[in-house]
Amino acid sequence: MSLSQITRNSFLLICFFFLLWYISSSFYFEQKELLSNKNEETLTEVHLTSPLTLSSNTTITDDDRNPLEELNKKYCGKPTCKFLFVYSLGEQETKANLHFRSFSQLAEKLNRIMILTNVGSSRIGTCNKFPFDFYYNTNLLQKEFPNVLFKSENDFIFWLKERDQIKRKINNNDNKVIPPLSILHSSIKLHHKNTNMKTFYDNAVTNFDKHECISKFEPLMNTKDSNNSRVKYTKLFIRTTDLKTEKSRVKSSELLTKVLTIDEEILLVNGYVIFPLFPQIMPVIPYSDHILNEAQKIKDKLSSSYIGIHWRLERSTPELLPKCVQGLIKTLNKVMKEEGIKNIYLATDYPLLSSRSQSSTFKEITNYHHDAIRTLNETFKINTWVSLGGLEQLRKNDKYDKELNGSGIQGILDKLVCMNSNYFVSGPKGCSRVVSTFTKTIADERRNRIKDKDYSLLNIIDRWRIYL
Repeated sequence: MSLSQITRNSFLLICFFFLLWYISSSFYFEQKELLSNKNEETLTEVHLTSPLTLSSNTTITDDDRNPLEELNKKYCGKPTCKFLFVYSLGEQETKANLHFRSFSQLAEKLNRIMILTNVGSSRIGTCNKFPFDFYYNTNLLQKEFPNVLFKSENDFIFWLKERDQIKRKINNNDNKVIPPLSILHSSIKLHHKNTNMKTFYDNAVTNFDKHECISKFEPLMNTKDSNNSRVKYTKLFIRTTDLKTEKSRVKSSELLTKVLTIDEEILLVNGYVIFPLFPQIMPVIPYSDHILNEAQKIKDKLSSSYIGIHWRLERSTPELLPKCVQGLIKTLNKVMKEEGIKNIYLATDYPLLSSRSQSSTFKEITNYHHDAIRTLNETFKINTWVSLGGLEQLRKNDKYDKELNGSGIQGILDKLVCMNSNYFVSGPKGCSRVVSTFTKTIADERRNRIKDKDYSLLNIIDRWRIYL
């Protein structure tokens, strides 16, 4: 056999073995790929069918974790959620501000989450439709109470909703894994009518002092349905003298903390206490930036130099008002001449945008009231939050009409503008409400600023005189 034949045969043999190797390898890798794809499809199917979706944020898994505890960890940071929801505070904003601070102190003592109750119409209460941060700066509130976790009403509703979804998915006739909501509803009120009665805490009849606005949480929280909620009712009546002094509040706050240290998930409170609940009075809850900005705009429009007047007509004697307005005019002329101030800002409960007063408790407006304001306007150029275009963006939106046409956010704006005024005056007895938390808050803030060397403030507060 020649050399060329040997070479050709060797080449053919090599080609044969290479072809055999290629066919075998192709078959092996094709099978491996098919098996791999099949496994991936199987895993995908398992992944897609295993979770039982409740919402975009909540799933039930097949492991041993308690779904309610997992939900609570998400909202409350621990396996059990305990809320303090003071859903009604019976006074207007300045006093309600004080009471919300007191109940935030209680939330800290009880280690409960404090619900940021809705606001509106110069009130803090769940009947209102605006969120808490419409009035208040929640970031600064949190800094004041670093040990309290705050949640909005919307957060509370989301928790109720997801809890209810879990309950519906898991529970059946034979297996009640998720129990009904556990609720204590407590009415906490001051004995302002019977000052001799001692402070006491006791059980109360079903629905005792429960405000109808709480029904807005139905069907997620239905206090009338035992399958949804198991509710206990209690009442705490506090003697006035037990809250009037720092010393007396030590004992009463200890009692309050003791009786309300309970296991229920939700502590609902309808409160009307007038005075602070704890010995320490926390600083005023700071107002939202958008209100502070409005106050600064008004100050700028007044050339940063103005007299602030707080004239609350509600408790005035109508027949005295002609003399009251003449006394105010004399005082204004004197201050303007001596201090060289030309601008005047009036904060009042008298109607400015509509026929309704700017106080929810000021009902009877007479011709004496109309004549007094008319005389003042005819004597000076009187500026108000309305005339200076305050809260302009809110006034363009119909949903704020009710808020702005009565008592509402403008009361906070008035308060801030008067705090910033160079000179501040308010009415004497007979012309105005003298014992006013609103006026006291302004005076306290001005006193602190003067103490801190704010030389733009020329006085704390003066009351004009009437000449009989």
